[in-house]
Amino acid sequence: MQNLTQQTPASTSSTDFSADLLRRLEDIPEEVQKKWPKDLSALIDIYSASLQRLGYNQQEASKISHILLAEQAVYCGGRYFYLPKPDALKKAVRDVEIHRDWSERNMLPEALAAKYQLSNIHIYRILKQQQNYRRHTRLKQNDG
Repeated sequence: MQNLTQQTPASTSSTDFSADLLRRLEDIPEEVQKKWPKDLSALIDIYSASLQRLGYNQQEASKISHILLAEQAVYCGGRYFYLPKPDALKKAVRDVEIHRDWSERNMLPEALAAKYQLSNIHIYRILKQQQNYRRHTRLKQNDG
């Protein structure tokens, strides 16, 4: 397992968070964290537990959890966002993997249908949706 406690998080210069702040998030006392909204504290606990299950020690998991929370605050802070339920999230990840298998690994739609236990028509529909999404994202980036 890579030792992440020695690494410095990437600077998020486009935000109010500095790299120095990100390095010190893990030092926020537990009694201060308890005053945070319970969902915020729960996210840290969820991230930390998941990282520990992946083999990170408690200190590494805590540090990464705080960094993830800070990054999420940068991206989503001050606004509501939709977080899909597990089944919808699994489907979305599956669809990305189908597209990746097709575009990067050159798998044929028939092989994808067998691998993911879907019909050929469903595979073609997913590939078209993923292509449209990527095209839309590229256009948006070029206009922005």
